[in-house]
Amino acid sequence: MTENTLPTILVVDDEEVIRITIQKKLSRAGFNVISFEKGEDLLYYLKNADHNADLIITDIKLRKMDGIELLRRINSMDEPIPVLIISGHGNVEDAIRALRYGASDYIRKPFDINDLTSSVRSILKRKFQKKLSENLAIYKQYEKCVLEVPTDGDLINTISFNFTKNLVPAGLFNYTTSENISLSLQESISNAMYHGNFEIDSSLRDSGGMKEFNSEIERRKLLPPYKDRTVKLTYELTPDYVFYEIEDQGPGFNYMTLPDPRDPENFFKNSGRGLLIIRIHMDEVTWHDRGNIIRMKKYKVNRN
Repeated sequence: MTENTLPTILVVDDEEVIRITIQKKLSRAGFNVISFEKGEDLLYYLKNADHNADLIITDIKLRKMDGIELLRRINSMDEPIPVLIISGHGNVEDAIRALRYGASDYIRKPFDINDLTSSVRSILKRKFQKKLSENLAIYKQYEKCVLEVPTDGDLINTISFNFTKNLVPAGLFNYTTSENISLSLQESISNAMYHGNFEIDSSLRDSGGMKEFNSEIERRKLLPPYKDRTVKLTYELTPDYVFYEIEDQGPGFNYMTLPDPRDPENFFKNSGRGLLIIRIHMDEVTWHDRGNIIRMKKYKVNRN
């Protein structure tokens, strides 16, 4: 969406009267509206259209693919589109499900069309502000963030994304280097949670495989002292480098015994592979004396 183009809104509802009513109202309000009877038709349109949409409005109850499934499909796209859920059959559980799956708002039928228009404007405004925030990253000179999180593997990807999302816009690295740093972060946080806080030996992967390793993770989530331990993460972005520090509350380890990252054979071993990836992708990697704190630094890549 730009200042010179109308925001495009896609509407999905199997009731023709509802589709026409929404399309007429939003068109008069200054939006480009395209309506569909089925969620499958909307997905086909997005897959084959030359342009994207700014917002999707869908009923939660459709004949085939329901609004929740459509919402999940939209949010799995490379560039998700905000979704406004409407329903005349929904209840509190439906609303909670929709919001948990990432719906931007939820309105029940029968609704005031003006309330719907107001919600649409609010969602589009938030989307525009988010885009502005992302664009501001090109002016970022310094940023620091400190988090203390529970030992929860579901947080790993979210943290690594947020700790690397400004690296490319800020001009420190290209996309590939940023992805390598993100991978190093995922490995270091995973090590802190599972090997540090949960004290699970990486050799368990060799002897029992991932199934046994994951079973042990689930078991220790419920046991003291493991279940109460946290991971402290520090992220610092400067004009010259990015720095990370990950600290767990485990007993630590002897980092002097780490395998040589220059030996290709070490990549075929499950134990220690993550640490090898970290040492290869980062410029500086150091540990606290006890081994429960890892510090990583990557310097800006200067290009002519």
